[in-house]
Amino acid sequence: MVSQLCRLPANRSVRLAARIVMVAALTLLAISDGLVGAAEQTADIRESAALAVPAGRQADRVAIITMEGPITEWTTKSFIRRLESAERGGADAVVIDMNTPGGEVYAILGITSAIKGSSIPNIVSWVNRQAISGGAITSVACREIVVAPGARMGDAAPIAIDPLGQLGGLADTERQKILSPLLADVVNSARLRGWDEKLVQAFLTLGVELWLVENRETGRRLFIDENEYRLLFDSEPPRGAVRVASGSFDGSAPDKRVLRADEIEYSAREAPREGHAFQPASGRITEETIKAVTQNLDAPTMRPTISGSDRGKYRYIEYFTDGKALLVLEEGDLKKYGFATETIRSDDELKDYFGASELIRLDMNWSEKLARFLDKLSVRALLVIVFLLGLFIEMAAPGIGIPGLVATVALLLLLAPAFLGGAASWWGLGAIGAGILLVLLEILVIPGFGLPAVGGVLLLFVGLVGLLIGPDNEFSAPQSQGELLFSVAVVLMGFFTAGVGVYFVSRHYGSIPLVKNLVLTNEPGEERIGVLEAMGPKAMEGAVNVGDVGVAISTLRPSGSAEFDDRIVDVVSEVGFVERGERVRVVEVSAFRVVVEPDARGGGELA
Repeated sequence: MVSQLCRLPANRSVRLAARIVMVAALTLLAISDGLVGAAEQTADIRESAALAVPAGRQADRVAIITMEGPITEWTTKSFIRRLESAERGGADAVVIDMNTPGGEVYAILGITSAIKGSSIPNIVSWVNRQAISGGAITSVACREIVVAPGARMGDAAPIAIDPLGQLGGLADTERQKILSPLLADVVNSARLRGWDEKLVQAFLTLGVELWLVENRETGRRLFIDENEYRLLFDSEPPRGAVRVASGSFDGSAPDKRVLRADEIEYSAREAPREGHAFQPASGRITEETIKAVTQNLDAPTMRPTISGSDRGKYRYIEYFTDGKALLVLEEGDLKKYGFATETIRSDDELKDYFGASELIRLDMNWSEKLARFLDKLSVRALLVIVFLLGLFIEMAAPGIGIPGLVATVALLLLLAPAFLGGAASWWGLGAIGAGILLVLLEILVIPGFGLPAVGGVLLLFVGLVGLLIGPDNEFSAPQSQGELLFSVAVVLMGFFTAGVGVYFVSRHYGSIPLVKNLVLTNEPGEERIGVLEAMGPKAMEGAVNVGDVGVAISTLRPSGSAEFDDRIVDVVSEVGFVERGERVRVVEVSAFRVVVEPDARGGGELA
């Protein structure tokens, strides 16, 4: 009885425990199913996001090439190196992180050529924050353009910039000559990438007056000129409030109408391939330029030919630009008129834009940054002055060594950009070397200021000018001629500055902090002949004469100092070293040096 009473609660306890375990198991199972479902849902979201990226844009590995500051030949060399690195690294897409005011014409064309010829077709320009001038030309060469908040793009007309960085004008002939390859490049880009080829011309030249229309059936929008407007609507185009009229260059409207492509007469040799004729958008573009551009167009036009039969097919949208200013588009207009596809604020958003798993930045390396800095004309001008100053002081006061070391370092820095770029000006370096040898020949072997010295100075001058202008300078171009004149002026200024520096050093030889510890100072009442005085009239007036005997007060290796009747003179030993305290005799006095030899009578006494 007792045992039965005891077993009853025990059985109930077991059953209760079993029910609790079952409920817990079912709960855990439900939670597990929920977690699995959530994970599957997250994977589905990610997969759907990846599927949302267009196939032509989607990329797993994205390389970002930064383009910051003015575009120079070093920008181009660095860009090509980094693009090739991205190709070798298996990048699926390349983004050009663009923030540039533009730069040199042929450097820009080198970049656009590399973009169009790359094995990576998925190249995108990220205008972050400006793509002005060459930056705009580079951007339209890319497959797509994205923008950062506040981005600006446009204003790409060729201009002349003098060596001091000041804007200058171009004659019409020279402007058209430079404009031709740029127009050909942007029109080729427009045809390859799907931009409106008349719209992109507004970045480059004034007088591009455009109206925006839309095809009623397809919805395709098109920018048309005045001639095309008359064909479509059989009326004068409206010229009210203009949609876009901003730019850095103001000008008047075109003084003649825009030439149609079918109005240009070509010779048999010049005849364009079918569909390749250039369609100018400005009355300022000459017939010669139209022909030159046509010859350099590789892609056929994708733009419909407007004729009277299209009347009624299009509807008018707006008066876009009056052609009185170069076209500059802000972030909103870049997206509205089909240039930019998206606003990108960060690398993370850029990664999502491509649906990428990996994003790598490729920046300029240290040697490219150093070469770009040293290649600035202002930096080269300073190095020329430092080189000449160090060289002349070393020649005037041999033996110290520091001025000569400074001159050597300055010369190496002058040569560094050319050597790093593989385009060293060997003839300039050779002229400098030959000039130095001739000057030394005049000083050491043939006393007097004669032909070797004159020839040496001229070679030194020509060699330095050659280093300043570089190996690829074309003297026929106005900008190159300006750079040549500037280089000549800089070298002349360098010679003058070096002369002033030598004079200053000679007057304050013992008080210059770095130098005074390397030379002997005078005792009170002693007279010393300085650097220039030993080269100048005082030495010729009998301060030191051939045959005078003195005592070396420093070891001559081979230069040093000697004392002659309480006068301390900088001298050079003719044969070998002379120990301190030995007697020396003057054997030569010239405008540049006092030469001594050990006196046959032996040692002497120090004062």
